Amino acid sequence: MKSLLFILLGTVMFFSQNNRFIYEVKYKKDSTSKDITRENYYLDITKEDIAYYNRLYYIRDSVFTTTGRSPINKQTSFLIKKKNIISFQNYEYIGDVNFYKINEEAEQNWKISDSIKTFEGYRVQKAVTAFGGRSWVAWFSKDIPISYGPYKFNGLPGLIMELYDSKKDYYFKVIKSEKIPESYQRISLEGFISRAIPVTQKDLNKLRLDLYSNPFKYAFNGNLTIPEGKKLLLDDGTVLSKEQLKPAEANERKKLKAFNNPIELDKAVKYPQ
Repeated sequence: MKSLLFILLGTVMFFSQNNRFIYEVKYKKDSTSKDITRENYYLDITKEDIAYYNRLYYIRDSVFTTTGRSPINKQTSFLIKKKNIISFQNYEYIGDVNFYKINEEAEQNWKISDSIKTFEGYRVQKAVTAFGGRSWVAWFSKDIPISYGPYKFNGLPGLIMELYDSKKDYYFKVIKSEKIPESYQRISLEGFISRAIPVTQKDLNKLRLDLYSNPFKYAFNGNLTIPEGKKLLLDDGTVLSKEQLKPAEANERKKLKAFNNPIELDKAVKYPQ
């Protein structure tokens, strides 16, 4: 892998260009289950900002560029951080028709150890921190002098190549890097950013609880119109007609409640018993 990365990283000039690092992410949505979700996330580092988002958005943009149409696929939260600004802009998707925006700082107090190992051909060094109600272990490479990693993790003297929490509920590793084409546009992200609703964490928790009480409120209150004869596609692939929504509420609450293990565990919503 190192030879591939260095072909892409090449010289110091690379770091003044637009770079993408692709992470394989494995995580447990439900702490009581053994099921593991596997997804790829992109960390884009440009002259203007840092963006961390699910690969599905990249696919969505690629399809739109080719066909002029956006595919219907799962929507997930994403992050933007402007250069020279401490805070992250968190664009949260909770399952209704909106994206919500929260500005938060995400500083980590890293303790760098003397432990060294080889990861995919790179010499990486160990660092530990506490963040979001979890204890984390990161392995970073000074060979790639970029002080970021997946999600909100930042502040180390090199790219985070591997990251996991003490319970191994979340595991991230770099699997690929590439230069971002000058022509690439974040069409989907920019669209959601432009209409995101600013909220506080307290507001967002209340919105999650409201959604739990009435999972399909956006369909019943007129914010989402389901034409006659059409059906609603849920994030998990379930397809429901408007008549089927009310009977499906209990199952939707069960799914919402099962996501009890977010990255920042201290922000987990306490749903009613």
